[in-house]
Amino acid sequence: MRQPVRMDADLLSHIATAVTRLDGQPAVSHQTAAHLWDIPILGRPDPGTHLTRPRRHQGTTRNYPGLVVHHAALPTDYRTIRCEVPVTTVARTVADLARTGPFRAGVVVADGALRQRLCDRDSLLDIIEDCEGWPGVRRAREVAEFADPASASPLESISRAAFAEHGLPRPQLQAPITPYDFADFLWSAYRVVGEADGLGKYVTPEVLRNEKLRQERFAQMGYEVVRWTWREVFHRPDAVAHRVLEVLRRCGYRH
Repeated sequence: MRQPVRMDADLLSHIATAVTRLDGQPAVSHQTAAHLWDIPILGRPDPGTHLTRPRRHQGTTRNYPGLVVHHAALPTDYRTIRCEVPVTTVARTVADLARTGPFRAGVVVADGALRQRLCDRDSLLDIIEDCEGWPGVRRAREVAEFADPASASPLESISRAAFAEHGLPRPQLQAPITPYDFADFLWSAYRVVGEADGLGKYVTPEVLRNEKLRQERFAQMGYEVVRWTWREVFHRPDAVAHRVLEVLRRCGYRH
């Protein structure tokens, strides 16, 4: 059983209070549920507490400042208790976020949930099938089918999404290059390695030196290495995808 995430007591109290402000058995959902489940999301969460109330309990958010109220079917199988508050299950949380956000944001959430083994792809696809006809279901299904637990971080997830959205071939993730070195991304047919640079602003000279030596080992083995940063792929995913595409073409990619 996964242990509850350590949350700020005031924040948890705020969420619990928000639940009591609505009738109709609401459950914490969407971004707020992702926080309770310790699933990464893309960007900063909005300040409102997200709740889902069963569709039969119609209402308005105007009387609930600070709340974002969603009205949707909420079977008992798709709700549970976490940190002593009712919350949507992991699979339902991922499905809701994949339906209501852009593709790359959904990939971050789905990859994170699969990586932490909080749910599996089949359970996610089952819930999405139950949501047939809801807005965003097609995108949610694409996210679920594309999600990969081997994606090691949100940075790698949005990088993968950028490649897919720009038609690049799908790379291998966490690919072994030497007995000690793994590449974030590998296009083995073209001997191209992609490295998503998650190094922070303040790194030691030793870390920089080790990264330089690692890249040199890749080059010595005949791999072309292309790098990008979080800032680049977050703000200019098209530019990063184009850079990778240029390297792939230089190494024989012809599509």
